This record gives sequence, structure tokens and C-alpha cells, in this order.
Amino acid sequence: MTNRWREARLPEVIAALARRPGHEQVRVLLAELLREGLGIDPAQLRQEDWRARVRGRIDTLFGDTLFELKRDLRQERAEVERRLPDYLADVERETGRRALGIATDGAVWIAFERGEEGLAELRRFELAADTADPAALLRWLEPAVGVRGDLAPEAQTVREELGRESLVWARARGELARLWRTLADNPEAQLKRKLWDDLLAEVYGTRIGDEALFLQHTYLTIVAKTIALHVLETRAESAEALLSGRALAEAGIVGAVESDFFDWVLHAPGGDDFVLRLARQTERFRLHDAETDVLKALYENLIDPSERRILGEYYTPDWLAAEMVRAAIPRPLEQTVLDPACGSGTFLFRAVRRLLEAAREARRPIREAVALAAERVRGIDIHPVAVIFARVTWLLALGEAVRQRPERLSVPVFLGDSMQWNLREAVGGRDVVVAVPDDAPITIPAGFAENQAAYDAGLAELTRALRQGTEEGLVAALRRLNGVSEADARAMVAPFRRLRALYQAGRNDIWPFVLRNLVRPLWLSRAENRAEVVIGNPPWVRYNDLAPAMQDRLREALRRERLWAGQRYATSQDLAALFWVRSAERYLNEGGRIAFVLPHGFLTRPAFRGVRQGVHATTRLVIEAGWRLDGAEPVFPNLACVLFARRVARPARGHGEATVLPATVRAWVGHLPRRDATAAEAAQALRVRDEPWPQEVEHEGRSPYARRFRDGATIYPRRLFFVEPLPAGRLGANPAAPRVRGRAGNLDKPPWNAVTPPQGPVEARFLRPVVLGETILPFLLRTPATAVVPMGENGTVMDARAADIAGFPNLTAWLRDAEAKWAAHASRRASGELKMGLRDNLDHLRKLSIQHPPAPLRVVYAKAGTHLAAAILSGSSALVDHTAYWAAVETMEEGRYLTAILNADETRQRVERFQARGLFGPRHFDKLVWQVLAIPEFDPRNCIHRRLAEAAAQAEAIAASVPLEESRHFRAQRAAIRRALAEAGLAAELHALVAELLG
Repeated sequence: MTNRWREARLPEVIAALARRPGHEQVRVLLAELLREGLGIDPAQLRQEDWRARVRGRIDTLFGDTLFELKRDLRQERAEVERRLPDYLADVERETGRRALGIATDGAVWIAFERGEEGLAELRRFELAADTADPAALLRWLEPAVGVRGDLAPEAQTVREELGRESLVWARARGELARLWRTLADNPEAQLKRKLWDDLLAEVYGTRIGDEALFLQHTYLTIVAKTIALHVLETRAESAEALLSGRALAEAGIVGAVESDFFDWVLHAPGGDDFVLRLARQTERFRLHDAETDVLKALYENLIDPSERRILGEYYTPDWLAAEMVRAAIPRPLEQTVLDPACGSGTFLFRAVRRLLEAAREARRPIREAVALAAERVRGIDIHPVAVIFARVTWLLALGEAVRQRPERLSVPVFLGDSMQWNLREAVGGRDVVVAVPDDAPITIPAGFAENQAAYDAGLAELTRALRQGTEEGLVAALRRLNGVSEADARAMVAPFRRLRALYQAGRNDIWPFVLRNLVRPLWLSRAENRAEVVIGNPPWVRYNDLAPAMQDRLREALRRERLWAGQRYATSQDLAALFWVRSAERYLNEGGRIAFVLPHGFLTRPAFRGVRQGVHATTRLVIEAGWRLDGAEPVFPNLACVLFARRVARPARGHGEATVLPATVRAWVGHLPRRDATAAEAAQALRVRDEPWPQEVEHEGRSPYARRFRDGATIYPRRLFFVEPLPAGRLGANPAAPRVRGRAGNLDKPPWNAVTPPQGPVEARFLRPVVLGETILPFLLRTPATAVVPMGENGTVMDARAADIAGFPNLTAWLRDAEAKWAAHASRRASGELKMGLRDNLDHLRKLSIQHPPAPLRVVYAKAGTHLAAAILSGSSALVDHTAYWAAVETMEEGRYLTAILNADETRQRVERFQARGLFGPRHFDKLVWQVLAIPEFDPRNCIHRRLAEAAAQAEAIAASVPLEESRHFRAQRAAIRRALAEAGLAAELHALVAELLG
């Protein structure tokens, strides 16, 4: 596309199309778009292409993409759906390839394919005459015709061409699902699917691998392997050569691509053709120009954000990785670097680039520098897709230097478990345990496995023996290998027998890949192979998000490493803490440095005190520096920090174990244009300053009110308890048992958002007002919500059986319905039993029953938000929900003293840096106010205390006078009250009083 046509003519074409100019004019304008915008030779366009078999004309045909032009699709879509399937089928018979149909009236563009159940809509694009981005339609169309071969390898372009909203993915998703269905009875394909699922369960501590994710990973793998080959500007002659890595091996590059879980597609009829078509789409990027980890952008775009949160996958922005690499690797030509959770390879990319830059400055030959990178920059990840991405990213980091590589270049990125959960201590030695779906595991002697050269040669002998050998021949062949003991050789007989049975069952060709990769961490943990720098961003997975079996495993490991902070902090513990210690213990030389991106709580929270102290079972880590990232936005969905530590000799127990943290922490402050900002953009947007190391947040709190304020009750799932009245009949509602139904809301989460709420009459005594976080405004309460609360007069929380015995038939019916829905959808243990019953969930930690009887005077405040909001709850039977905190107070003056403090902006500013942070800034207060600030108990003799209470009384009057429309969102109502307080001068007075109180 010429710049002149783009600037002068393209906006006119787009504006004309948006007006739906009619069939013939759309044809003319489409031809211009394809010719001038996408560079298609007009001779390749077939206009009014007659199809004798289906007795109709295709308006415009280019290759296997056809355009059906209409005057107005709003009236003519039915005609499109009637004729397009015949046209698509006819083109597919002619070309032997899957065809794509695009129907348009100029304003609306809809892409279709033939599916198994008829015509399937893939994607649509709608034009606006006044669009600020006229080229957007061309970007949407380009994958459909796939003619450009010079796409820039930038994150945004990769997302548009191959991401979740692209035509390429829309077509691939349906095709992959069809191919997978043909292999329902194929044992090899099903084995690969199960092994993939097992690996993900090992990664995340819970099973999350559904079919949709498996197909997404297959798509991503094909894309990544194509990119690996395209780095060399060559093509594979077959889908098998592409997916197995044979094409790369022939070019002298090994370890980048190999047969794995995702080449199942080759077993399916038509799978080869699908792989090659997807490869052609991927080859359109100028990959030698890549300056960042572009595959990360594709992964983050394609995998649903909620899934990535469950997986703990928060990939590191390139600018941050570059800064960390620069700080952690001062001598790149001398230091071995390992990323033990390398993900898509962002840190590897930056480490390789830093090494190449240092080599150029030292005038080292390029070939030697590439060889040095292969020796010194390594990665491990247990995620099978991440490893493929990281290997390709490692190659991309070489840039033009790849052309001057050694004759044999081995990419040092391995699939394996850095945590070494599969290493089992046994009498007489250690074993590596390799799980086999639906069967007993295979065990490999650890001594054999950690000798890489002997093990690789031994696997080759094992593979040969499986095809045409014997047990005796295998043992003899293994004994001839250097480094293999007699005991290890004989110990391989049992794995040989197991693998032979799997081969005979048709579950065979994946095992060399599995056995070769899953033991790599053992080799890397040998003393002679350890690194001088361990760097990365480990998975962040909270203890509560792990499966029960993994919780037990993590808890015991944390205890061994002196990281377990006690049961009261269990929900705050994180897998990342163990990753920090084990990575240093197993892969870092003494005197080496570790640098990790970690949750922000590692700086201040009691749950991570063991990390800061740094004395572990066999390792001591002295923290040398820390970075705060909470002032920089956007970086991660959750608040983050970076810690740098040195591994030092562990002192004798009881001697010199105290660790002194640095006096300052480096803080990054500013607003980035986007999360994947470039290093140049980050340098311009962010300021760096040194601040005092933040103080630890004390669980018990610095204020006596920390013990008095409680979290409200977990009344959840909401639609099973929170209710709204049903319309009354002509006789009106029954006041003794009004008819209600569960209230469905936009914030309901899966699976509960798909559950039908209960409805029916409930005895009025069990319909209780409930204060929610959103009920609370500054110095004022909105109308509470109403909930079915099955709590008797003595405070006992009832289930359906107890309600029936107590003689409440309506409540009994309601609870039976709720309990059945809970049983059908609530979380279960590995044994299949419910983790918790509905009644126990409702009164978890006695947060509900402890509110009986309601105190006559309470202070309540919302647990979340960008501003604190607190009010007094007086003389009410209302209960408090878990979205708020509450405390009983003795007098109105004490209550006002507390609401004055909580609503003062001075308080918010003082706790802000300790808050968890979301996409829109700080978001949770919880008990931080009492844990961080030394707020004294109310003393009526204290002048400042009295003045705060008096100011709160004035603020209540002002808040009550603010006109608040009931329909307005609670945030708008809070803002209106804050404005009124500011205009009256009370906001400034409260700010000054709290500052005086706290000093």
C-alpha cells in the first residue's frame, strides 16, 4: 500500500463503504482495497465467477476466499446463508482446500466457513464512516487473503494476525476441534492428551486442562515451530518435518523443535494439510527484525485472562526483564544464566541479547558469541507450550547472528520440573518418577539421569531395544557407556519392561520425548552445571488455589525450608516462595545471585518473613536489593516487586543467622502507555527513586482495634441467599412468609452464574437486612440488601434438616433447593467429597454466628475500593457481609472517632502503598489500617479524639443532606458526599486531625 493512497484515498473508500453504497459500488471499492491496500494483482481476481454445478455466480473470488456482496446485509443475510454453503463447497472441490466466505454490504463484513452443522460465522467487522483508523478493515481482511509476507514482528501485529480475534485463529479452532474428534479412539493421541494434562496439573497444583485449552496449545505450538524454522528463512517440505524438528536438525539446529504432545494432529486425516496452511499464515512475519519476545503477546492474547490468573501466569514486560538482566548480569561473557521458570523466554531473550552486545564490544567473533550463548544462557519450564515458545524466542534473540552459528547449535531450553517434585528419595539412592496416565509410574535411577551424555546415549539404546532388542542386550549396551554403573544398567530393565508394554499397546512414540526432557533439571543441578545468575518470574499460585494434595505437599516443603509462617497465614502463602528457595538451592552456585519478580507481599507480609530472613534448610540467601513496582502502571494484574539476593555459606545453626535487609528499596513510578511498553517508552514514562525499605505489616496490628474489627460473613453463593421480592398477587404479599427469589447479578462467578436461583416463600424472620461493602458511604448507609439467613434465635445456623426439625417448612424447602445446587456445583476433594457443606460455608470461621445477637452500636467499613468508606450502624438487626468489616463500640463518640479516621484521606494515603493493586489502582483495605497505623483506642479525655468525633458528627449531617438518587451507582454516591465534605472544609479538617493524631 502506498502512503499516498493510504493517506488520501483510503479514508474516502472506507467512508463510502460505511454508507452501504450498493452491490456494484461495493465490488468496485473492494477491488480497490485488494489491489491498492493489499497488493493483489487484479488478474488474480475472478469477478462474477459462474459455478455451473450450483447454478450461481460468486461475486468476487481470490484463491480459496470468496466474497458475497449485498446491498444491505440486515435484510439479505438469509440469502447469504442459503447460497454461501454451495459456493464454499464448490470452491473446496476445485482447490482441495478449506474455503472462506466473506459476506459484506460495505458497512458489515462477516467471515463464514462450512462447519459440520452447516454455515458457521467466524468473525465480523463493522465499519463507521467517521472511524479514526481507516486501515483497520485492511488488517482484518489481510489474513483472509494472506498475501503480505513482510509483516512487522510487533506485539500488536501478532495479536491482530494470529490472536483470539483473528480470522486465522477462528478458522483454526474449528478445524482443530474437527480433527480431534476423528481421534477419539486413537490410543497414541489420547495418551499425549493425558500426559499434557498431567504436566499442567504438576505445574499448577490442580487439573485445569480441558479440551479447548489443549487445542489452543496445539495451535500455539504449530505457530511457534513454524517461527523457529522461519528464523532461518526456510520451509519444511512436510508437516512431519516441521513438527518433529527434522527440518531444523538438517540445518544444524537441535533442541529447538522436537516431536511432542501436540503432533497428534498428524494422526488425523487432513492434519498435514492443516499444519502447512497454518504455517503459511505464520511465515508472513519479518522475524529477523524481532526486538522483543513476540510470542508472549500471542499467548497472553489467546489464553483467557481468567485462565491465566488460575495458572499464575503473569508474564514479564520486556522493559522490566531488560532492566533486571542489566542489574543481575554484570559480566555476561563470564556468567552462566538460568531461568528456571522461563515461560515464553522473555528473560532468555534479554540475556542472549546482552551477551551478544558484550561480545561485539569485546570484538569477539559472532560464531564464538553464538556458541557462548548456547553454553551460558539456559532455561527450564514444565509448561510444554512455554518451552516451545522459549526455544523459539532464544533463537529469535540471535537475530542476524544465527546466520553465523556453529555447525551444530543446541538450544539450551528444557522441558522439566525445576522444583523436582518427581525426585523420590529411596533406600540406596534416588529415583526420578515419571507418571503414566491410568497406570503405575516409570522410575529412572537418578544417578543415571543426571549424567546428560550417558543418559542421552542410554535413551537411544533403550529406543533401539524397544524396537528389536532384548533385556540382556540393553543391559550390555548400557554397561558399555561411560558413566553408567552396573547397578544403573540393571535398574533400567524395569523401565524397559514397562515401556515395552506401552509400545505394544500403541502408546509409544511420545516416551523418548518425555523421558529425555523430564530429567534435565537433575543435570542442571549438578555442582559443575550450576549458574552464577538465576533470574526469572516464577508462577504465583496462592495456597488456597492449589488442589488439596498439592497444598499438603507445599506445606511440608515450606516447613522444611523454614518458610511456613503458621496456619493463620496459610491463605497468604504462595508457591513462588518455595520456587525462590529451591531455585537457589538446586541451580545457583555459592556466591551467585538470584533475581525474581515476586508478589509485592514478599517485601512486607508476615507470610513471607522467612524469605526475607533468608535462612533455609541447606541454603542461605541474603537479600541485597529490592524494587517496588506498585507505583508503575500497568505492569501486572497484581502488585509486584523484584528481589535480588546472594547465596552465601550457611552458618552453623544458631550462629550469625540474623539477616539485615537493605536500608532502601528502588521504586519505579509513572504511567506506561501500555503493559507491553518498549524499553524506550518505559524510560520516558517512569521515574526511579530510592525509598526506605517498607516496614513489615504486622498481623496483630499496631492498633488495639486490629483485634476488635472482624470480617463479615461469607454469604455465598449470592444468588442462593440474597433475594428480591416476587410480584404479589391481588391479595398482596403474605407478611408472615413473603415470596422471594434469589437475586442474580453481573458479578456472579462461574459456575454459579449459570445456576437458576431459588424462589418461593420464606418465613419473614429469616429475611434479614445485610450490610454490603457497596451499602457503605462516607458517614452514611444506603438501604441494606435482603438475604435468606437461616439463623435461629440462639444464633445457630441451620441446614435444611435442622430447619425441618425446627418446624420452618418454607425455609426447609428453600435450603433443600440451595443445598442440592451447592452439591452439584461446589468444589470437591480428590476423593470426590465436598470440601465444605453449604451450612459450614455460610458460617465459615463463625463469621455469621458471631454476629448474634447484633450489637446495638457498630462501626462498618468497606473492605475494598480506592477510597475508604465508613459509617455507624445503630440499632439495627442487620448482619454484615464479608465485603465489609465491623466492630462493636461502646459509645456514639467512639464510633464517630473511628469513622472520622477511616474516612479521612490522610488515612488512605498512609496505607495506600501496602494495598494490593488491581487494574484501576489500590483495591483492598482489609485490616491494613489497624495493622499499619498505630491508631490509639478512643479516650474521651483526649482533645484530638474529641475533635475527631465532633467533626464526624458534622460530616454525618452533611452526608445526610446530599441528594442521592437511589439509581446512581454507589461509587458516584460516595464521590458526591466526598465533594460535599471538601466544599464544607471538613475533608481538610479531618485530614489535618488524623495527621496530628498519628504524628
